Amino acid sequence: MAYKSVDFRVKGKVQGVFFRAFARDNAQQLGVVGWVKNDPGGDVIGTAQGKEEALEKFKEALRRGPPHAQVTDVEFTNEAPLERLQFQGFEKVLNRA
Repeated sequence: MAYKSVDFRVKGKVQGVFFRAFARDNAQQLGVVGWVKNDPGGDVIGTAQGKEEALEKFKEALRRGPPHAQVTDVEFTNEAPLERLQFQGFEKVLNRA
């Protein structure tokens, strides 16, 4: 089975509005694996892997965001095919001070 991987960066008012939990919940519902975390610069970043159709739905969810977010831009980079998934689930990574 063919999979794809993509890195993402979500910009706007995306920290302090449950964006990481929103991303994790959507990923789990779609069968997407990877990780998401807050970037010190105010963005939310991560990597997502899964079937192409599931990844497209996940990308749409990231563009929309949770109710209190104000997404101004989403960048998708390093999109590539995969033979197998490199993660077992979707993790909300905590930033360490």
